[in-house]
Amino acid sequence: MTAIRNWRDATPVVAHESAIIWRLFDERGKDDLPYDEAPLQGVQSITMHRMQPGKNGDYHLHENREQVYYFTEGRAKMKIDGVIHDVKEGDAVCVPPMSRHQLINDSDDWVEHLIITAWVK
Repeated sequence: MTAIRNWRDATPVVAHESAIIWRLFDERGKDDLPYDEAPLQGVQSITMHRMQPGKNGDYHLHENREQVYYFTEGRAKMKIDGVIHDVKEGDAVCVPPMSRHQLINDSDDWVEHLIITAWVK
């Protein structure tokens, strides 16, 4: 079965202190969600995040998950294990398990990115 979902159909929530996120797809069986919201079998989730100018996320890590950030709009900085990296529209950033990371929007514009999260065994 195919699942197609528009981000506008997801209910946004605030996460990581200041990012507005729309959960596009979750792993199958999560919170008894219907298939069109939770069809994934190998990936934990795909979420769209937006952060307003001048905001920072929290500095955190995931023990058993890797993440790929794909930037679709704007520019910002990512702090990964203490190192600051400039990121912009079109960049993809792989954050391995146990790597502390934080998004810092020091620009005058919103930054938008997708985060693909997968379990690591």
